[in-house]
Amino acid sequence: MKIAIIGANGNVGTELSYLLKDNCDVIPIVRNRIGSVFLEHHGISCRIGDISNSETAKTLLKDIDVVVNATWVSDRFSGSQNQTSKLINKTIIENSFKYSKKNAVIIYLSTIRAFANKVDPTTSKFWPPRYDVEKQFLEKIMKKNSSKYNKKGISFRCGHVFGEGQPNTRAIRKALSENETLTINANANSASNILHIITLKDAIFKCLEKNIVSNTYSLVNNPQWTWKQIYDFYNTNCVLKFVSPHSTNVSLSQKIFKLMKGNKKILMPILYNMPKRFESKVIMELSIRKYKSEINKMGLRNIVTNGNFFYIPIPGIQLPNLSKTSDMLDNYNCPIFEIEKNES
Repeated sequence: MKIAIIGANGNVGTELSYLLKDNCDVIPIVRNRIGSVFLEHHGISCRIGDISNSETAKTLLKDIDVVVNATWVSDRFSGSQNQTSKLINKTIIENSFKYSKKNAVIIYLSTIRAFANKVDPTTSKFWPPRYDVEKQFLEKIMKKNSSKYNKKGISFRCGHVFGEGQPNTRAIRKALSENETLTINANANSASNILHIITLKDAIFKCLEKNIVSNTYSLVNNPQWTWKQIYDFYNTNCVLKFVSPHSTNVSLSQKIFKLMKGNKKILMPILYNMPKRFESKVIMELSIRKYKSEINKMGLRNIVTNGNFFYIPIPGIQLPNLSKTSDMLDNYNCPIFEIEKNES
């Protein structure tokens, strides 16, 4: 069985390619030769080409049984979406269905952020971030093409991804290694919505079973891990203290600030014409965040605050009968990231 990973040179794609290599004929697909260097150095051959190009997609996908789309094309300057990058993301999905084998399974790695304010209470219900909206749009493209080509199409709304090659993992390890005590501004027993890549691998094979139908599935560790479980898993000798965060009720000024942060050119004129009573509140919010940032730079790094701590447990349909994440992690081995692990 041949499983192609589009966007295999990204954080998730690289680790997933390595984890799959002993269970199938894994075929990482990257856009250029530079993107293949790391994987090929570790003995994993790559195919090189742009799947948004029809002729390239026809050549690279014609013998593929499973396509895992782990790519996310964005504007290289702003890091956000524009019309060109939106079209590229859409075309990659369409070509994955069109040019893969007749009975191929297409899997798209979406995100928990597609739930928007249903999981993140600080997100506006009326003006969700562009990233959330774009992921929802691409999930609809998956559904449309699954029906059009009569192929199984699965979208995974992935939780916060952890694994030996993931930034989230490195950040936790770094905080634990640099402090004798660590205060975590999270409820120890709250659901973390964490997804280890070993469970993503398990879910991919689960999707090949006939009883799993085309749909959008929520994907986190099985069973759901708490924040205490996450920190205990990576901790060696650091003393941990969990402090329940304050209420997640968000004021209107805080919501305006969050919108401004990513859309200043558009929303600053709106703020200019809003009632003056909002101006002082927004400026106060800006000041508080600026002071917090400067305090962190002073070296007070033994307190961990993260927006993910406020998320509610991921809703939605979940795949049945996934293996227990902790059992799989007992046998997890990904030595290609050992240098990064030691440096962190």
